[in-house]
Amino acid sequence: MSVFVTDTHPALWFFGGKHGDLSPKALSAFQAAEAGNGFIYVPAVVLWEAAILERKGKIKLHGGFSRWAETLLKNSGFGIAPLEPAVIALAVGYNFNDDPFDKAIVATAAELSLPLITKDAAITGSNLIDICW
Repeated sequence: MSVFVTDTHPALWFFGGKHGDLSPKALSAFQAAEAGNGFIYVPAVVLWEAAILERKGKIKLHGGFSRWAETLLKNSGFGIAPLEPAVIALAVGYNFNDDPFDKAIVATAAELSLPLITKDAAITGSNLIDICW
């Protein structure tokens, strides 16, 4: 069984029905998790970032944030990765960009020693973690 951590945009795309925006490898990971043949950790900050993006009107989540998050988490192939002190300690040391959400997401993947599903160029170019895309 494959296990991953997801960045915000792949989770938004998959659960928003925009499967064509995902790479074949990323889509396969999400579909496997949805079918119970894999697992994807969703960092707590991914939920926070999604809520902020919706509140600012930058995205529209089907049924609003609460319903979107509930849909994401009702499947046993997905689970929350909490924002632990060890993750924060790693994140504050990263300098690949100025986005605290990106830093916490990368640190979550690093702390769990898992690949991150992301298309983000700054993250992929940092070479801090393994990438699934």
